[in-house]
Amino acid sequence: MAVAQLPSAAVDFARFLAGLTARLDRRSGWLAVFLERDPDGMGACLAGSELPPWDVVDALLQDLAADQGAAAARTEAATARALHAAATAAHDGGPGAAAALARRLDVMLRERRYTAERLQELTAHRATATTEEAAAALDVDLAWAEDDHRRATARCAELRARGVEPRLPNPAAGRAKLPPETVSAIRSNNAATARASKEVGRGQGKVRTKATKTKLERQAPKRRRKRSKKA
Repeated sequence: MAVAQLPSAAVDFARFLAGLTARLDRRSGWLAVFLERDPDGMGACLAGSELPPWDVVDALLQDLAADQGAAAARTEAATARALHAAATAAHDGGPGAAAALARRLDVMLRERRYTAERLQELTAHRATATTEEAAAALDVDLAWAEDDHRRATARCAELRARGVEPRLPNPAAGRAKLPPETVSAIRSNNAATARASKEVGRGQGKVRTKATKTKLERQAPKRRRKRSKKA
């Protein structure tokens, strides 16, 4: 769909998002991670044909805070919230939106379960790690897995807050399998995440991460600040 055919609220948000990302370093921070993991999805969001979940917008605002200070990020956050809410309302009122959102919620509920199981598996592996190097690598994997689970959980909550109900009676119950295309996408994301985590940790000596959201959110901006000091 061409931008001219999009609702004005979607166009306004897409322009805001394009302006926000233009102020960020595409080679580091959360923007670099999102571009690495889902370049097509980010492109669609920047074009206005897709609306990013709020957690993505919030992460980009964290990048802005790292670059230009918390005050600048707070100012942009207020604008982002208003524009995102308006674009959400316009998107949800479009033809076929209800069915598409229900499908998306089904997928996100399953992904939330998948990431929870992955967290359990990685935690078990971490408990039996026999070398410091293996433990450090698993700490990185755990941190990214926690972030994936947190985002899946937040996206489920966001969709439900928009009045979306799953198509399946209880898609999170039992051991319902993810669709093959979703499994493939998650595996691709995991591979991209491994590359991104190495890039984030580059120049910091040994990677020292805790499996926490806070640590992840600190790592990406830290690398950018170090590079700017050297420039």
